[in-house]
Amino acid sequence: EDATVALEAYRTGDLDIATIEAPQIPEVQADQELSEQFVTYPLAATYNLAMNLTQEPFTDKKVREAFSYAIDRETLCAEIRSGNCVPTLTWIPPGIAGAIETDKYAFDPEAAVQALAESSYGGPEGLPEITIVYNSDISGRAEEVEWIAGEVRDILGVELTIEPVDGTTQIALRKDVKTHPQLLYFGGWIQDYPDPQNWLSVFWTCDATFAQRVGYCNEEFDALTEQGDTTIDPDERITFYEQAGEILIDDVPGPFLFNDIGNFVVSPNVTGYTPTATEVQWPGSMSSLMTLDKTE
Repeated sequence: EDATVALEAYRTGDLDIATIEAPQIPEVQADQELSEQFVTYPLAATYNLAMNLTQEPFTDKKVREAFSYAIDRETLCAEIRSGNCVPTLTWIPPGIAGAIETDKYAFDPEAAVQALAESSYGGPEGLPEITIVYNSDISGRAEEVEWIAGEVRDILGVELTIEPVDGTTQIALRKDVKTHPQLLYFGGWIQDYPDPQNWLSVFWTCDATFAQRVGYCNEEFDALTEQGDTTIDPDERITFYEQAGEILIDDVPGPFLFNDIGNFVVSPNVTGYTPTATEVQWPGSMSSLMTLDKTE
């Protein structure tokens, strides 16, 4: 579970594959031997700043817009996460049917301030206390949250209370809208199967467990995903999902932040695998189970 321990176990030969966390990337790239064994590829995974839409101030869409405008995703991925992600403003990752290109709610400090001023709170002074929760078990996560809090403070004039919790506690909290944190870094989705139904209908419809956990429901969105789910013509059904995706982006249920990148070190002795975007655990974990081999 500890990334530092895992990398050391890999160095000594006790592991053949190890996951590399963002803070370890520079170390691995600077090591001549490890850099040659570094395997990286985009993942079908999207992460967002999860908001409980039943709790103030995130019941107000303008506040959600302000937070989205206030986050410089390019810097988050390139510098804070050491290139360990790809910035995104949408939910479905590129290359998957139904993906949408947009610049809506992109980093814009002036628009952030204006959106907050246009909210029912009138500006930072009227906001209630906001607590951001994060998983303290993950290496580098504290630094990311502190950076997010700094962006919100410097641009919006809003001080966030930072609350670290262990991973087990975080999982328990986010299972019910009554206990889901007011603000969580971060929420997200990892693809089960490459179809927009898995990204939209399964996650964001009113009766979906995941949407209910954050209090999101839009009947127009549901009607469009239902049409996509039940339409036979493959091209026609995608248009329904794309329309639903546009609604989701406009609703900004929780600012979309980035698509994940898988980073691993893999022993040269391990062969016969071809990484795919679905393989979050380790390269070859799903697509290459019949071909993966380790030669002595």
